[in-house]
Amino acid sequence: MVKVYDEEYLKRLQFQHRLLLKMVDREAYPFYALALENDLSELEVEQVLLLCQELQKEYEEQCELGFVHHTPLLVHFVGMLPEKLPLDETLKSLKAQDLYTELVEVLLRAINRIEKESKST
Repeated sequence: MVKVYDEEYLKRLQFQHRLLLKMVDREAYPFYALALENDLSELEVEQVLLLCQELQKEYEEQCELGFVHHTPLLVHFVGMLPEKLPLDETLKSLKAQDLYTELVEVLLRAINRIEKESKST
């Protein structure tokens, strides 16, 4: 059976959501706070974390093969990241929360390299 909620109930939930968001320890859980701020669903959060897990494995395989540049990983990440999440802020929040730190550092270096190359041309 599907429950129908009135507008007042939904507004109260939204208000409570905003209050809870203010209570979140952004320093301890910056990625989760970012997910809340950008109204991600549980599925979207799981997809980002699964994407990171997949790319972490791919990164490790590339390292074993002697790859030095990992721009394809960044392209994959950007292509699969939910539109609601800003790239730079997402990577920094994942790193700050110690989620996939090695991968995130590689992706941030790839961004820096691309930015430097675009400035020099």
